[in-house]
Amino acid sequence: MSATVDDIEIREEAAQRRRAAIRRYAKHPGFVIGACGILVLLVVALLAPWLAPHSPTRTDLMNTLAPPSATYWLGTDQFGRDVLSRLIYGAQVSLQVGFFVVLISLSAGTILGAVAGYAGGWVERALVAAIDILLAFPSFLLALALVAARGNTLDSIIVAVAIAYTPRVAAVMRSVVLTIRPRPFIEASRAIGLSPWKIILRHIIPNALPPVIVVATVSAATAILAEAGLSFLGLGVQPPTPTWGNVIAEGQTSITTNPLISLSAGLCIAFTVIVLNLLGDGLRDTLDPQMRRNTGKLL
Repeated sequence: MSATVDDIEIREEAAQRRRAAIRRYAKHPGFVIGACGILVLLVVALLAPWLAPHSPTRTDLMNTLAPPSATYWLGTDQFGRDVLSRLIYGAQVSLQVGFFVVLISLSAGTILGAVAGYAGGWVERALVAAIDILLAFPSFLLALALVAARGNTLDSIIVAVAIAYTPRVAAVMRSVVLTIRPRPFIEASRAIGLSPWKIILRHIIPNALPPVIVVATVSAATAILAEAGLSFLGLGVQPPTPTWGNVIAEGQTSITTNPLISLSAGLCIAFTVIVLNLLGDGLRDTLDPQMRRNTGKLL
């Protein structure tokens, strides 16, 4: 009977913690704005075939560089393709890059950082040396070199950008693990005979993950910027597949006569980066106990 009562109390306590977390998120304006912005982008990307008024690749040579009108809301490019439709479909590529870069860099960086921080000794020195070597290169230049070596398919771009941004996650993870490693519950786990891998997976990573998630969220914004930069330089996804980067590149030839082409794509990138950064700030403030206390004092 007591066991059943204890189970009920544990479940009720867990439910209270979840409700408290939801209230914290709902009260943080940056998190709410960022989450709503990401939701809008997801809806646009998923419903692109129904939202786009025209095919993003269909050319109309009779209406090249047409100004905004009832038929073409943002005008057309030099090939007569509808700019609005290309922007809507371009959201799919940008969100794919952001999602998979975060997934790969978060997974690889979390494991590398946790192993480096917990193992110590020559393992830590070797991993830290590899991380430092990668961090010594500017992330965009490293991604540029990897794309040039692997080819400019979407898969190659995702892998290259993920490799370039994984060291950031690994470095943050290692620094957090170094503060967790000497704690009593880790010592107790060693005392009862848990293997290092079980300690890392059961105790180290769950306790070190919140600040790493924040870094990964911000990395999604920089990954989208990197993809746009690669596409602008001609090393991203190749036309006629629409991406925001190659829309900007295509619009630069007519920047003086029709600046709306490049401007609209740039605003899409800026909006995405802003909402991702707001989401990251909201996660930082709500997941970090110290930040929660400071935010509560300000409010």
